[in-house]
Amino acid sequence: MVKPKTLMTKFHSSNGIGGRFAGVPASLTQGFIMIKSADDVIKAIDEGYRKEPKEKARDYIGASGIGTQCDAYQAFSLRGFPNDVAEPKLKRIFKLGHILEDIVVKDIKDKADVRVWEKDGLTGRQYTYEQLGGHIICHMDGHIETDDGVLRVLEIKSMNDANFKKFMKDGVRISHPKYFSQLQMMMALSGFKESFFIAISKNTSEYHAEIVKWDDFEIAFIKKRIEDVIENKAKKLATDETDWRCRGCFKKSVCWHNAPVPVACNTCQFAEANHQGSWTCTKTDSEARKVCSSYKVYKPMEKGI
Repeated sequence: MVKPKTLMTKFHSSNGIGGRFAGVPASLTQGFIMIKSADDVIKAIDEGYRKEPKEKARDYIGASGIGTQCDAYQAFSLRGFPNDVAEPKLKRIFKLGHILEDIVVKDIKDKADVRVWEKDGLTGRQYTYEQLGGHIICHMDGHIETDDGVLRVLEIKSMNDANFKKFMKDGVRISHPKYFSQLQMMMALSGFKESFFIAISKNTSEYHAEIVKWDDFEIAFIKKRIEDVIENKAKKLATDETDWRCRGCFKKSVCWHNAPVPVACNTCQFAEANHQGSWTCTKTDSEARKVCSSYKVYKPMEKGI
């Protein structure tokens, strides 16, 4: 009888390391996590996320962030101040959210046979609307048209069980004021009078949806806030970083700890966003083109001032 050949190959290594690093000089394996257990795999995954290049911060006031009631946050966003780095767990939550959005769009189109346009036919990207030369921007999940013939903003969210049940019970205005503000800003920028808001439960895969209509009061409130930010009148929402509203804020380090920021006109105290999408130097009353000797890092006003 012929003995079957083994499918396993034994690795020999001069450095005593097997697996991925068999035969690799020890000097080249420094900095890598040696994976020898189940926990090591998890640690290696998280370390891989931490090694990802830091994403460039947005330099505009976005609809997705307008629901954050701190005007200092909006000012830091407008000026492109760097974000704190998200933990691996949070990065995976964001990634899962994008995956679920694609599933929801496919279900609406294929299962419900409802017309959805998730990409702008001219750009091949998300529908984008802006004002003030790009200082104010919204990106939409899409446009949706149901059989009543009304074209609406499409916004998709994934929620944990508690948030999903709250949305079902109270409606988005009460359950998630942040999302309600986002919808209103998207309608204000695009001219749509209604939005179709749909959420999927990350626990049960249930769906719940709501049609949200244009709200004059909320839109006027958002406009006033944006005007204050543009005119350098933004204030902090809290008196110190222990305030619960500061928890999880991506601008916490620049707001409370004077984290370093790029030296540029848009990060200067004396710069003001203008309607052309650039910046005006309030020292010279002219377009801010390059950093000068008067540069001073922007700081929002303290609460109560």
